[in-house]
Amino acid sequence: MFKVGDYVAIGCDVQPGPFEGERLVTIDAIDGAISGFVRESELRQQENGWQIRGKVRNISSDAIEVWILGSFFTTNGIASVPVHLAEAA
Repeated sequence: MFKVGDYVAIGCDVQPGPFEGERLVTIDAIDGAISGFVRESELRQQENGWQIRGKVRNISSDAIEVWILGSFFTTNGIASVPVHLAEAA
């Protein structure tokens, strides 16, 4: 299982960004979708879709709070996501 300080991969939707090397991502967080711009280096494409890297800040029974490096519209990169959307990075 995860622990505070671990890096995890979170499933996300990815679209082109405004600048080279940057992408627009949307993450399904517990409180609703959050979107923002991230560097391509924070992303990886898997067989089942895109994932973004996040650092675990807090853990509860059904969610993990992660910090994601980027520029988000409604948050400072902190998101609580369902545990089932995260895997070891």
